[in-house]
Amino acid sequence: MIHRDYTELGSEVHIDIFDDRLVIYSPGGMFDGSFIQDRDLDDVSSKRRNPILADVFAQLNFMEKRGSGLRKICNETSKLPGFTESKEPRFRSQASSFYTELPNNNYQAEKSDSANEPVNEPVKLSLLQKDLLENIRLNARITRVELVERLNVSLITVKRTIAQLKELGLLERVGSDKSGHWTVRDSKERKA
Repeated sequence: MIHRDYTELGSEVHIDIFDDRLVIYSPGGMFDGSFIQDRDLDDVSSKRRNPILADVFAQLNFMEKRGSGLRKICNETSKLPGFTESKEPRFRSQASSFYTELPNNNYQAEKSDSANEPVNEPVKLSLLQKDLLENIRLNARITRVELVERLNVSLITVKRTIAQLKELGLLERVGSDKSGHWTVRDSKERKA
């Protein structure tokens, strides 16, 4: 709430809960423009995008004023039962987004005795991701604005969904934003 970028109109903080992890998405990347995955967490200075909100929350005792959030998340997580290094919190940022992923220390994947199962599990897509891909399959030159209108979602939601599909290797932009087109890949054709 305090660190998000309120200039991103139509955007909102998302908390996605999965069996094996909790993912928090916040609009707005690092305040200084760097990427958190390229930084040493012990060397991240405290810069506030919304200092008035930070002061109000500090006065209400909803947050600490000194900016120790990332380190505190890591330290407190390491004290949880079942913690291993593979279950450390993960932080990732882009120019206009910040993701915090907290693995579930209690989650244990089901083990299978079958040696014939595929190495890569099939990708499970959300309804929005499926709808977006279907619209692109029907019109490879569709614009983000047209997707907003057809899917009845915000532009930031379309951009975020496109980024997720690109990361999964299911969607690729060929050429420029103005004259290019989209290429949809089947999950079997995904880039490794």
